[in-house]
Amino acid sequence: MSEVTEKSIFLQALDHESAEARDQFLAEACGSDDKLQASVRQLLNAHETADNPLDAPVAEWRPVDGDLLEDTLITETAITEDEGTIVDSYRLMEQIGEGGFGLVFVAQQTEPVRRTVALKILKPGMDTKEVVARFEAERQALAMMDHPNIAAVYDAGTTETGRPYFVMELVRGIAITKFCDQQNLDIQARLELFITVCQAVQHAHQKGIIHRDIKPSNVLVTSHDGKPVVKVIDFGVAKAIGQRLTDKTIYTRFTAMIGTPLYMSPEQAEMSGLDVDTRSDIYSLGVLLYELLTGTTPFDGNRMNSATYDELRRIIKEEEPPRPSDRLTTLGKLASTIETVRTGPAVKFPHLVRGDLDWIAMKAMEKDRRRRYESAGSLAADVKRYLSNDAIEARPPSQLYRLKKLARRNKVVLITASLVAMSLLLGIGISVWQAAKAISERNAKEVALRDAVQAENEATLAKRQIEEFADRLKQANILVTSGRAHADAGRLSPAFSDYTAAIEVQPNYYNAWLERASLQVQVGLWEPAAADFARALKLGVPPNNPANWGIAQLFLYTGDEENYRDYCKSMLELAKQNSATISIAEIRSYVMAQQPIVDTTELASQAEYLLSRASHPDRYGEERRPPRPGGFDNRISRGRPGGDRRGIDPPGQSAMGHLLGPPRGDDLRRSRRVDHPFGAVTYIAGLAHYRDGNFPKAIERFREALNDQGWFARNIVYPGFAMALHRNGQAEEAREAFARSAESISGWTDEMLNGPVGTMPFPWFDWIEVKLLHAEASVLLTGFMPADDPRMRQIEVRAAAAIRE
Repeated sequence: MSEVTEKSIFLQALDHESAEARDQFLAEACGSDDKLQASVRQLLNAHETADNPLDAPVAEWRPVDGDLLEDTLITETAITEDEGTIVDSYRLMEQIGEGGFGLVFVAQQTEPVRRTVALKILKPGMDTKEVVARFEAERQALAMMDHPNIAAVYDAGTTETGRPYFVMELVRGIAITKFCDQQNLDIQARLELFITVCQAVQHAHQKGIIHRDIKPSNVLVTSHDGKPVVKVIDFGVAKAIGQRLTDKTIYTRFTAMIGTPLYMSPEQAEMSGLDVDTRSDIYSLGVLLYELLTGTTPFDGNRMNSATYDELRRIIKEEEPPRPSDRLTTLGKLASTIETVRTGPAVKFPHLVRGDLDWIAMKAMEKDRRRRYESAGSLAADVKRYLSNDAIEARPPSQLYRLKKLARRNKVVLITASLVAMSLLLGIGISVWQAAKAISERNAKEVALRDAVQAENEATLAKRQIEEFADRLKQANILVTSGRAHADAGRLSPAFSDYTAAIEVQPNYYNAWLERASLQVQVGLWEPAAADFARALKLGVPPNNPANWGIAQLFLYTGDEENYRDYCKSMLELAKQNSATISIAEIRSYVMAQQPIVDTTELASQAEYLLSRASHPDRYGEERRPPRPGGFDNRISRGRPGGDRRGIDPPGQSAMGHLLGPPRGDDLRRSRRVDHPFGAVTYIAGLAHYRDGNFPKAIERFREALNDQGWFARNIVYPGFAMALHRNGQAEEAREAFARSAESISGWTDEMLNGPVGTMPFPWFDWIEVKLLHAEASVLLTGFMPADDPRMRQIEVRAAAAIRE
């Protein structure tokens, strides 16, 4: 029997969903060869019954095309591994799963440590180039991730017969939906498990991996110390963002539909060349949440199984599923089953799910991926807000809705307040009755005199409260002024103490939070500075305040995506209200995100317009010649981005200009017009073109910025330059630019470590920005995040000691 023929028929048979269509196809393809037909049926049975967590099959739907079904075999060996076989340092103990392409064994590792693991090996006879490439891509995807809720990979290799294998954590768990039903978990417990799943998927996305097949059988729950532990598995059809998981070619056919139809996003079913990104996984998470809430998928499984290929794609792309609460209402025969696996009677489910959970699930499953949650972390955050009775992001918050949320969060306080109010009303009623009786018995003059005395007392009390508030505000202002004086003189610890004391005296005085944040960020204490900036913004600091420049980059650097989005949205809203043109500083804030919230084409157009108005380096003139590299001021400023460069730059103009460091406060009051350095604006325009996908234009702008000899911070261009070159297919130049970036960062780190506390070669947010882009470039060019630099920890420890000594 020809293995080529057997595998070809098997692969084509997978395209036929119904049993009748598959039987008809096998009869025509195998003819009178009963042995061949039996062998193919054995492969199909193994493919469909592989329910082990490490080998759950992912259907690859595609029409038959003989020219595309290449049977290029790497080996024709048909040797199989049985229980007891030794594979390198692993003894196969028990086969626990068999899929269409792989075998999974429980194995005992014998050296260098002894432990029980799971070993997944490619099946004999299935080693076509395409299958081997997908197998290697799966093990590389697992190897790139390190998260407690993702199955860990320990080892990989090749057997003596030339077939690849990899060794991973042994997960003895069951599908998350089955676990929830078996344990009779209520809605809150299900949502808490779902949050853990979102966090694991967010980790994969941060590592540049899209799962593309999230479903209950790929999300397992096991028990550890009596507590449920989620494990996300099976990255067999995972896709990398901006990198390759294997050197072998994985050819996804033009008409191939990768994933499981019941959980597949519309863009996966589109098959029109539309790029599938992380938001495809958000859709699948939404389906999983839907099933955890209702016990069934958004589209009926029987209908999907019986649908034709084109009808299946139409349903996924065009039909809107019912809301979870509506689905619970119309489940009919399933209601009794659901009642046995949920807390409370089935008739209450629609009430529990209707509202917030409807909004969250439907937002995650939006047909238009631009309207879904921006990340798995955002989806998890919204579910957390629901559990804590906070207003969720998925629905427009009305005043009545916010009032309901407030009441749910403060039930005890509300009941107590209601009782107090009733008591007060009762007391007032009695007092009024008594007053009326007294008025009827007493002289009107006496009543008027009493009222006058009471009014005078109330006025005195109000005046005293206003005076106390004014005194606290005055004291806080004095402390802030003192802190600024200490900061300008380089006395870090007294400055920090004065700012902290001002916050304690008047916690709602945002200037104190802003100054303390600025002091901390100047010395490299990023996370406490980000927290203080966030507090100042919530207290009312205008988003377009020049002292805020760089906050967006700081939020991204510290991983605070929620505050980053809120800050950028507030800048956009303010620009709309004032009908203002977007500024170059705002463009810079937006393009730092890998997925900007503003249209990238519009950002690039605005950047080009501002570039046309910037001063060309040939027109700087002697009066604007920047200082020599290394000649920066090491003193601590009062926290203004870019620092106080008195004695270095000409009056009214920083060498970095209005973009990379705003003018001093007195200069800003004298004039609102400050030119942007040509190199800096050109660099921002290059980043905008890169985010817009116009890599040749981005390269052109980056080269111009690097050639601006008057801009002393031009080496911050190299990370973005390296990414644009790599995306444009100029691999060698990209590696050179990336090496220059790493070399520059290392040199700047030495300067910061060896100089006085607060020494930075340029404004602090330039430093954060180059670190952010260098990390992004590292993932794109090497597949890994850059290793932690111990010198950065030394800088933080030294800075913390300096401001608190």
